[in-house]
Amino acid sequence: MNRTRPEPTRRKSVLWTALLLWIVLMPLASAQDAAQSPGIDAILENIKNAAGAVQDASFTLTGKLVDPDGTEIWLDVEMQLIPDERLASAYIIQPDALADNQILLHADVVKNYTFLTNQITLFDANDPDALGGLLPAGEDGEGSPQISFDIGEIFAGYEASVAETRSENGDTVYVLAFVNKDRNANVLDVEATVPASDWLPRKLVFHQKNGTVLAELNAEDLIIDSGLDAADVAYLPDDAEIIDNRKQP
Repeated sequence: MNRTRPEPTRRKSVLWTALLLWIVLMPLASAQDAAQSPGIDAILENIKNAAGAVQDASFTLTGKLVDPDGTEIWLDVEMQLIPDERLASAYIIQPDALADNQILLHADVVKNYTFLTNQITLFDANDPDALGGLLPAGEDGEGSPQISFDIGEIFAGYEASVAETRSENGDTVYVLAFVNKDRNANVLDVEATVPASDWLPRKLVFHQKNGTVLAELNAEDLIIDSGLDAADVAYLPDDAEIIDNRKQP
């Protein structure tokens, strides 16, 4: 593919790309019926119970990231996830400076494929410096990040509530508010929009400590349990140069 792209500002691109990977590993859930309007605990329990049944998921991530100077970075990223394999792939279409780059999280390894140089850089998933240091740690604060579909687990450090209930095209839609208990954290408030028809979060909005929007993310064309093949999801170009930044035992 012969395409001309601007050279990215390297560290800034790495930081945004890592943030992208972190955000898109937010929870999804499989379909459940909503017979009545539940409270926040019931909603989170519905998602938790449904999450365990998800075998794989694919969707297009759209929306935007907002740079500290206010620049909006528009997103178009093809996502594929297989939770039981601890496998997640993000193929970037937009922003254009990162087009055709790919991030692959597979068990304890992060692979960052750079299109312009045809290189694959390997990191330990628990490396605090991997991809600019923005990959989340595991449950113990040190282990590899887990691919989780449980919104309650992902936002365990937040106070959750139902901010709004509305009807859209005959469907009940919940807007869930998550407020970080750590008021010194960079990301303080998160809103998740969840239709009760299938309990699949459709939109996430992240707010910084100063109240400005850090990211708005949408999951479009979501497909659950289509039988994704792990080898296909994990594929990266065979002729790419390998740069191994993993720590030696």
